[in-house]
Amino acid sequence: MLGMSGQMRLAESSVAVVGLGGLGSLISYYLAAAGVGRLVLVDGERVEKSNLNRQILYDSSDIGLPKAYLAAKRLRSLNPLVDYEPVASMVSRSNVEDVVGDVDVIVDALDDWRARLVLDEYSMKSGKPLVHGAVDGFYGQVTTIIPGRTSCLACIAPRRIEARGCRSALGAVVGIVASQEALEVVKLLTGKGEPAANRLIVVDGFLGRLDEVELKPVECSVCLSRIGAGQA
Repeated sequence: MLGMSGQMRLAESSVAVVGLGGLGSLISYYLAAAGVGRLVLVDGERVEKSNLNRQILYDSSDIGLPKAYLAAKRLRSLNPLVDYEPVASMVSRSNVEDVVGDVDVIVDALDDWRARLVLDEYSMKSGKPLVHGAVDGFYGQVTTIIPGRTSCLACIAPRRIEARGCRSALGAVVGIVASQEALEVVKLLTGKGEPAANRLIVVDGFLGRLDEVELKPVECSVCLSRIGAGQA
């Protein structure tokens, strides 16, 4: 499938999973199982009872404990050959470079658009690919941001950014979106397949469909100049 060369590329790669809730639980699990060499696990929150319907790395005995360290512990028992770096803090403009500055791919597993756009801005600044995923109820979306080749996340963000996260997240839909995100990371790291660049994969849990929307650059101060530079 990936071959020896693909597996070696994974083993030599590093990924930051930012957000260790429903999406991050599954994404980090799949990446650890796939043999990604180094995982930076970023989340400043603690486990709550309401999390347990979709955040599979934790159980009822973990309520009140920090997610980042718990995630590293659970994943280490799955694959001890991976280097796990827990970061028990929320990402912000003041710390984003320190947190994700030395990885190959950044994964957005957050539930807050303001925090997502911090990753988006850093992705464009640093040239590091960003895999985005989001869930709201029965619906979800995934896209891959590649600086110089694609539009950025700010292009598809709601015009009025609210501090709150999604209204709700159905566990089964979270699983679909997380699997798609993990697959995007593997494709980026191994060069196998085609990433969802300038494409938004839309999950419709009600109808049981995966649809696709073409993304085009807009008048966005974050990415437009870089896309032009990448095409020059």
